[in-house]
Amino acid sequence: MRSVKTFLKAVAGMAAIFLMWSVLGIQRGMAQSSIPCLPDCFNDQWSSLSSIECTLDSCGLTLRIYYRSRHACNQWFDYYLEKVDILGGSYDACLQYYGGLKELLQAITECLLKANPAGFPPDKPGDCADNWRVMKGPCWYRNGNTLEPCAYERCCIDRYTVCLDPQTGEQIVADWEPIDAGICDVMPAPGAQCEVVCD
Repeated sequence: MRSVKTFLKAVAGMAAIFLMWSVLGIQRGMAQSSIPCLPDCFNDQWSSLSSIECTLDSCGLTLRIYYRSRHACNQWFDYYLEKVDILGGSYDACLQYYGGLKELLQAITECLLKANPAGFPPDKPGDCADNWRVMKGPCWYRNGNTLEPCAYERCCIDRYTVCLDPQTGEQIVADWEPIDAGICDVMPAPGAQCEVVCD
């Protein structure tokens, strides 16, 4: 009888340890989502976290986009999309307009690129640059009024061609191409819906 009780205590102890380890693992994974990925050009670190306000005219959603930037390997003009705060407008209506979180984040990314707060080339109207990249977590979820990545092992990378309109001089996102879809390996806190946003 004593050996059965000892065995049950051992099983209960192991279950408690496993549960604690799982919870800590999820929390650690969530904390990692705020660490910008650095897939290459390791000597070229990200800038400090900055933000820019942007309004999607198509659906009237006003946002604050948190980003980092870098000039990588003397070749790439990189932005890292860290999180997005919803400031005004109807998120649900905007989500419906674009058809999903993946498409909405693409529109948010283009809003950031058109604003070009890092001042990346091209500089002359009519010129284009095809060496822009954007990195972000491969899966995101809504946390109150914030859109943020779920924990991930490797972020996704998209390559963009950006031009300056020959007439107005405004930034135009001319083309984009997925390079790496990343890995979505950890789900967010219970009750949050994590959605894949990269191809």
